[in-house]
Amino acid sequence: MAATLKIKEQGPRLRRLWSLSWPAIIEQILNTMVSYVDTAMVGVLGAVGSAAVSVNGPPIWLIHGVMAGVGVGYSVQISNAVGARDPERVRQVIRQAFLAAVVCGLVACGLYEALGASIPRWLGAKPEVLPHAANYMRIYCSVLVFNSLLIVFSAVLRCMGNTKTPLIFNTATNLLNLILNFFLIYPTREWHGLMIPGAGWGVEGAAIATAISITCAAIPATLAAFHQHGYATSFREGLRPDGPIIRRAVTLGVPSAIERAIVNIGQIAMTALVGHALTTAALAANNIATTAEGLCYLPAYGIGYAAIALVGQSVGAGDKEDAEAYGTLTGAIGFALCMVTGTLLFLFATPLASLFNSDAQVVAEAALALRVVAFAEPFFAVSIILTNALRGANDVRFPMMVGLAGMWFVRVPLSCLLVLVFDLGLAGVWAGMAVDLILRGVLCIWRWKSGRWLRLSGLEK
Repeated sequence: MAATLKIKEQGPRLRRLWSLSWPAIIEQILNTMVSYVDTAMVGVLGAVGSAAVSVNGPPIWLIHGVMAGVGVGYSVQISNAVGARDPERVRQVIRQAFLAAVVCGLVACGLYEALGASIPRWLGAKPEVLPHAANYMRIYCSVLVFNSLLIVFSAVLRCMGNTKTPLIFNTATNLLNLILNFFLIYPTREWHGLMIPGAGWGVEGAAIATAISITCAAIPATLAAFHQHGYATSFREGLRPDGPIIRRAVTLGVPSAIERAIVNIGQIAMTALVGHALTTAALAANNIATTAEGLCYLPAYGIGYAAIALVGQSVGAGDKEDAEAYGTLTGAIGFALCMVTGTLLFLFATPLASLFNSDAQVVAEAALALRVVAFAEPFFAVSIILTNALRGANDVRFPMMVGLAGMWFVRVPLSCLLVLVFDLGLAGVWAGMAVDLILRGVLCIWRWKSGRWLRLSGLEK
């Protein structure tokens, strides 16, 4: 097993891993930093503005999960074809990925536009929030086709071994969003004697800014995939649906989409538990802790993108040793990195929480939640990375089952027990979450070390 290989013997693999990982890690960090600034810019509008944007978070995460599943369905096939040195197959899958992204985006757009006013109301938006929330949802969803293209072709490019282009386009998306926010959210105002023009559209301005920036990034990202060196293709070669490719995409992508949906719905349930069973301070602390904790595992997502590409290409090349080695290396490096970030999270929980709120009670509760979950971060990192490695090896159902079991058989019932019976408050919610994350990591490690994925990948008959 590759786990027994010494790191010093892995020089070429480590260099290749690093070349794919660093752009993805930087992309995750920059996107998170920009999202914090974006949240602060909307927050200037007051509680109504913030609520109008945040209430639409869960349904947007849900559709992003579906689109990410489409991305998995086609990008894994592309990584396999790249590894097999089959450029014609790569070009075929790229064209089918475009067709699927457009269809997925159109269906989502039609559905969400029809339900645009109802979704915020179902999620508890107050009467004063509802009109702005409905407008935000409708504007955002008007570009779901482009959002789908951006998500799918970012995944496609990464699995072709190009992680720098998604870094450029996704970073540009967020920076353009901030610039447009500056001019569209706020009215014309004076700053140090200088008149700054502004549309004063508030929440709706934030939605328009997001829609424009997504569109401006999606088009060049799609064209970049179509013109990737060695795999250039053209729309003129045809977009007729290809049954075998589509069926393979459904087999690979649906479990991933279901997993994301399971986790997102569980997160909504946990937020509802905090909102209904605990104090307003606890709800604020929960949001702050969630935001702060996200910094801890950002490297894991970047390494995970490299894992799915490298394992997928190794599977396509029929190289069992490389596939095992890349999965083991990425998992070990992710665990080690998040041991460091988890330790820092534990030690600096209070200063980190205080960056987002000045209320002493809120900061104290958020810091306690962060210290509880800090112990689980290395295992969460491993689950993120090995889930991607398993997908690259065509083992897509196991991560789905792990997500289902962890969320609905561990986190939700255990958190309810600790909060409602043992009265542990917000710490109980995060303790349930920590147990879930540790279990996911342990199960993914077991699955990878067991080698059962080899048969699904075709590397072992």
